[in-house]
Amino acid sequence: MAIILTSLNYKGGVGKTKNTTLNAYEVAKKGYKCLVVDLDPQSNATTVLIRTKQAHDPDNVFSFEKTLMTAVREESLENLAVPIIENLDLLPSYIDFANYSTFLDKRFGVVEEGDPDYHEITKQKITYFNQLLTPLKEQYDYIFIDCPPALNLLTVNAMSAADSVLVPMQCEYFALEGLTALVDTISKLAAVVNPQLKIEGVLRTMFDHRNRLSNEVSEQLKQYFGEKVYRTIIPRNVRLAEAPSHGTPVMYYDKSSLGSKAYLGLAGELLRREEQQQKAEAS
Repeated sequence: MAIILTSLNYKGGVGKTKNTTLNAYEVAKKGYKCLVVDLDPQSNATTVLIRTKQAHDPDNVFSFEKTLMTAVREESLENLAVPIIENLDLLPSYIDFANYSTFLDKRFGVVEEGDPDYHEITKQKITYFNQLLTPLKEQYDYIFIDCPPALNLLTVNAMSAADSVLVPMQCEYFALEGLTALVDTISKLAAVVNPQLKIEGVLRTMFDHRNRLSNEVSEQLKQYFGEKVYRTIIPRNVRLAEAPSHGTPVMYYDKSSLGSKAYLGLAGELLRREEQQQKAEAS
């Protein structure tokens, strides 16, 4: 059964998609069967991974014969996965996935709070994608879900399907406020539809050790979240920004860069955490 992680932050530009795609790429390179699910209509994870696919196999031209929205309408994700490299597949998104909420309104109906069926229909909408994803869970070791930077029906669907949430964030005070809102949402969903949902970890991104504010917020995170804060820190690094345009992950675009070393370390830390947790649950 796959371990399902969603990378989520309500604030954009924090490295959410980089975290999803680079983690998946590196975990796949270590021999684990991985799937990336792009739930963001902006399709950035899809773009990055398709470029990676083409860089490894230039003669393999990709075309959207079927999108995630098409599969959702057909109520089956089977035969949608696109192989990227060995052990890594992608469920590709496209701009039409912005119609997801409208589709669910037509599928289950529009209700308002106070209506007799409000809670039941809302629950059906929240858990719909998890039902579609369930048949794929036996086929992978890890499923990584990328989400839009917002609190909406897509992100709630992602959290209802996930085992845990990995939160990439910049060490700024406004980011702390957004993190508080996310923690509250996770608690509510765990109480209603997904009791196993938890925060996997908090990842400090675009970090500048010379910035006093960044260090202060980092200390606050460690005080509040303790061991949930990843030891790995993702620094500000120009190679991280350049790599997608070259169609390759940063660890192969420039393996000596600080960004490359950081994400290699993160993948290793993530796998060690999961192994330790599985051992603890088995004992």
